[in-house]
Amino acid sequence: MLSISVILPCYNAENLVRDAIQSILKQTTNNWELIVVDDASTDSSLSVIRSYQDDRIRVLSLDVNSGYPTAMNAGIALARGKYIARMDADDVCLPTRLEEQLKALELHPEAAFCGLNRYRITPGNKLYCDRNLTNDKYKIETWEDLITNHRLFTDPSVMVEKEKVLSVGGYRAFQRSGMDVDLWLRLMERFGPCVTITTPLFGKRLEPGSLIFKPETALINQVPRVLAQQRKQSGFDAIERGEKIDLQVWLQEGLLTPTHAREKRSLLVGTAVACVSLLDWQGFSTYFYHAWHMSATFTDKVTMLMELGSKLIRRIRHNPYKQFSLSDVGL
Repeated sequence: MLSISVILPCYNAENLVRDAIQSILKQTTNNWELIVVDDASTDSSLSVIRSYQDDRIRVLSLDVNSGYPTAMNAGIALARGKYIARMDADDVCLPTRLEEQLKALELHPEAAFCGLNRYRITPGNKLYCDRNLTNDKYKIETWEDLITNHRLFTDPSVMVEKEKVLSVGGYRAFQRSGMDVDLWLRLMERFGPCVTITTPLFGKRLEPGSLIFKPETALINQVPRVLAQQRKQSGFDAIERGEKIDLQVWLQEGLLTPTHAREKRSLLVGTAVACVSLLDWQGFSTYFYHAWHMSATFTDKVTMLMELGSKLIRRIRHNPYKQFSLSDVGL
């Protein structure tokens, strides 16, 4: 029986999707298939994907761009593997990823799913990770850890049994962002905590155009946690009751915490400082450019420069990150 179906949604990632695919082709275990779901890309992503002549790679092309939750469900419907492994088109994973996740799930049959710690990849291809990594290979992470966002695993690294995903209804597509967390919470409510491999086996790119840097993302990403709290309190959430989610109404009711563009600008500035510590001047200039143009007024620009200087000083005094090398994981 086929063990793993890797599902890789892709939308306009012509410059990065090849690296993602190559990282799956280099896996140390061979009992997998890769289902690449092109979500109606308007660039040459589909041509890049179809250039691979490998029977293990299956391509599904969607006619209408619908977002990654819909693309994931389409891929899961085609999957023949016992396990579903998530993958993003702009990320990469190390060769032992799938093998180590299979081992973790075999050692922890009580786990709802298995996630991975990550390292970050800057625009100049510098790698870094958290300075303080635990010596324990596995960490059990709970529903409460995920609700409070005190978790180690990164969303696109998860491996989970297909039957478990189907049993909770798969991805819900009421919005395009944050839907991994919505699924993980529902899985944890049904099957218990997850097991996370603490070794950084997953490379997360820090592209300034990513959803994480968009001001509205922080607001939208609160929705799955509100829904989870509703289920905890009453057994049902707004989606299950057939209600429409109105972000403005939820803000007025205090269900969501207001977010501001300056918070995303601060995230851009912090990432620019990380690039400086790695001597990645390409990455620094990229993030500085976006932070500068997010600062609408002269006062905003001065504030941004002061924040940049302050964070640089703090980073010199204490750097929470360290350069990551593949030799750190025996590669």
